[in-house]
Amino acid sequence: MATNLVMYAAAAIAVAVVVYMLIKKMDIKISLFLMGILLILLSLGMGKEIAVKDFVSTGSFLLDPLQVIVQQFKETFSAAGFVILILGGYTAYMSAIGANDVTVNVLTKPISKFKSVYVLVPVVFLLGNLLSLVIPSASNLAIILLATLFPVLKRAGMSSLTAAAIIATSATIIPTPLGSDNVAIAQELAKHQLFANLSVTDYVFKYHALV
Repeated sequence: MATNLVMYAAAAIAVAVVVYMLIKKMDIKISLFLMGILLILLSLGMGKEIAVKDFVSTGSFLLDPLQVIVQQFKETFSAAGFVILILGGYTAYMSAIGANDVTVNVLTKPISKFKSVYVLVPVVFLLGNLLSLVIPSASNLAIILLATLFPVLKRAGMSSLTAAAIIATSATIIPTPLGSDNVAIAQELAKHQLFANLSVTDYVFKYHALV
């Protein structure tokens, strides 16, 4: 019981400290890093094991928290979260050098000829779905569309809410055989007699895409 109280108290204090650091406009990355290290050290000091799968200790009480960070970074390096980070950095870089502005200017000219920009709603939605065939990650597709199409649609006169809604729905449906969710659903359906031997491609183009 006492151990649980110490853990809850430590967590509450950690949250309070991070909030204080945010209010003081300190670097959030350093703040979270330090609090994470301190909480791991506290846990180890209380006799707890590091709850990380396949964790290999360094043999040092003080170095194990850093080893946790190294191991987690390796696991995240190729995961979707890191890909999103790279794409976010790429789009920020393209904006900084003005490449996005050039793209927006080029695409805005033909779009401005439409009497109503909202005619583009189904066009952009279908374009997003076509892109999803080669970009199966909803988050990655959303970032790409936000970096390229969103400013174009805004410049053409479309409201932020409408442009965001198109991107959100385009990046949500993802009718592609490459999507992990579609693979999982197709495999589950194939277990039933009605959908015996159903392939992912058949599921996507005969059922999912039609909807």
